[in-house]
Amino acid sequence: MTETSPTGDLTPEPPPHPYTEQALARLMLSDAYREVAETALKRIGTADDSSSTVAPGDFVREAAELVRLAEDVQRRAAIYERERRTSWEEIGEALGITRQSAHTKFAEHVKAWREPLENPERLHSDGTPDDRRIPYGARYAPGSAAPANGSAEKTAGLLDEWLRRHADWADQEHPVSGGLPRRTTIEMVVRVVNAATRLRREQLVPDLQAEADLWDLSADLHEQMLRESERDETPLLADFHQSLVGSRARAKALREARDYASVDWNKAINAQQAAQNGDER
Repeated sequence: MTETSPTGDLTPEPPPHPYTEQALARLMLSDAYREVAETALKRIGTADDSSSTVAPGDFVREAAELVRLAEDVQRRAAIYERERRTSWEEIGEALGITRQSAHTKFAEHVKAWREPLENPERLHSDGTPDDRRIPYGARYAPGSAAPANGSAEKTAGLLDEWLRRHADWADQEHPVSGGLPRRTTIEMVVRVVNAATRLRREQLVPDLQAEADLWDLSADLHEQMLRESERDETPLLADFHQSLVGSRARAKALREARDYASVDWNKAINAQQAAQNGDER
């Protein structure tokens, strides 16, 4: 699918941005609901009740498993509520307990969810967190399949398929993924710039090409923002063109340098200043 630029050129439609962290929390809640539903469905029928394979205690054992799964749903729901900015007081009120009791019950689970998203082991090339502590199914592997790590896009697609097999959702193409919010282009710019800063700070030997790739990606995202602004007739930030030119100039300076000490930052600064002067005129 393509989109038409104001000049009449056909520009390939960019791939969708990653899901927001709120969307990932909702995805994990949906998957927990699916697991409860599948487990419960197995015991609705009665045909096997007299089978010799059913041992004494099997039904209460399976009921206990359902309770365990339901408790996981509740934990996932609390995480999602916090991603939605629901207060501990509001969560406690919904459960008929105090704010402190709600915090005591769920705060460690929320912290375990947030920690790898806020302080990941590493970042993907678009600034998306990658960490073994991110739950299976919410972890991103953009550009290539990574079954061992799971994939947020794959999980959402599988949940879409699962719901479509049930009559109430058969007429909806994306009953799960269709309601999950994705990051905006400007949010992706911020992530990429932060990733470039982290790369420079954490590497003992700077990787000039990797940092240049990030600044080029920042410029690409700025150009996407420009197309979106023209399409939607929405204003851009005052320093937009300076930021676009500066990102591209930083990438060029890094690619032309032999090492970090020889990077000609003045070229990047001058290009950004020229863009600012042009805006002012």
